Order: sequence, then C-alpha cells, then structure tokens
Amino acid sequence: MQSTLSLPKLTVGIALFVLTGFPLVAYLWETLNQLMGGEVRPARLALSVPAALLLAGVLVVLSRTVRRWEAERARQVHASEGHSGS
Repeated sequence: MQSTLSLPKLTVGIALFVLTGFPLVAYLWETLNQLMGGEVRPARLALSVPAALLLAGVLVVLSRTVRRWEAERARQVHASEGHSGS
C-alpha cells in the first residue's frame, strides 16, 4: 500500500492555505484597524463582507483538510503497527 500522506504533500497543502488566507486576513485586519481609527470607507466595508465570507470558507476547508490528514496519518500508523507486529 502506497503512502498517501507525505511531507511534500503536506507542505504544498499548507502553503496553499497560507497563500490564500494571508491576503484575506491582512485585508480584514487593515479594515478593522481603519474602523477603530475612525476612518470609515463604504467601498472598503462592502469588499470586506465577501472577503470575510471567503476567509470563513477557507477556514472550513482547512479544518476538513486537517481532519482528513489526521485520519490518513492514523491509518498509516495503524497499518505500520500491524505490519511490524506480525
């Protein structure tokens, strides 16, 4: 049985989530910073709503992906323990 969970796969997956999520977090952070500073820009606020929804979607996909990685890792450990115990 070939291993489906590898370090390169994990690295690429994590990099994709960081590259997708970081600009969204930065944009929302700056929007919040401006609001707290008393600077209200309606256009920026209008863009923040879809950005926040997109970030929420990325986080949901991230959590499901990490759970899948954990399950794959547990299967790999269980399979290797079964083979070494024989």
